[in-house]
Amino acid sequence: MATHVVIGDPHCTPKASNERFLWAGRLASDVRATHIICMGDFCSMDSLSSYDKKKKSFEGRRYQKDMEHSHEALSLFNKGLGKFNGKKIMLHGNHEDRIDRFVEENPELDGTLKISDLKFKQYGWQEIPYKKFKVVNGVHYAHHFPSGIMGSAISGENIARSLLTKHKVSATVGHSHLLDYATSTLPNGKKLHALSAGCYLNHKEHFARDTQHMWWSGIIVKREVTNGSYNIETIDYNAIRREYGRR
Repeated sequence: MATHVVIGDPHCTPKASNERFLWAGRLASDVRATHIICMGDFCSMDSLSSYDKKKKSFEGRRYQKDMEHSHEALSLFNKGLGKFNGKKIMLHGNHEDRIDRFVEENPELDGTLKISDLKFKQYGWQEIPYKKFKVVNGVHYAHHFPSGIMGSAISGENIARSLLTKHKVSATVGHSHLLDYATSTLPNGKKLHALSAGCYLNHKEHFARDTQHMWWSGIIVKREVTNGSYNIETIDYNAIRREYGRR
């Protein structure tokens, strides 16, 4: 029976330690995860942010620093995982997409900056492009799903219920950093599970200074995953640090 370890948006950034990726690898090895799914925004790509560009807070950010910190995080995760070899799936989020958007706006850089600089594949991850989804044991994984024909992400306090209402499949998303879970039952008795997987970080994000208290940080373990159904366990950041940070 499949076991999924789901890592919400980690936002790897040079302003924060990468220790949490070592802990996450140890946890995935401990639970014998058959699949490890990162929900996107693995790397924050602060150097390409348009949110605070030309502001004092932007000074010192460099593309190469973002890349090196991301590579270190990927290496630490593999170190924590050790010889255990679950399948690793990396969804691209809107923060990875910053690279493509930056090149689109600065075409003279075409071929110089690219998502493959993050080296996900070299560290053993299958990559899923931004706005695409991956079905694993009947669960549809995507960084976010659209709320309507305009393509904007499903958001709000009831993300999980909205996923079930709008898409009618078992689905798991990242993006909002909120933890939300809901189930429903089809007429044939099949159970559908929808999950917004929170995030996996402990540093302060300036852009979210008024809302970060609403986020949930940790890792989710789904056990006995089959045909879109599973048993869920949530493990918050502090519990992960206590258990896997002391080894």
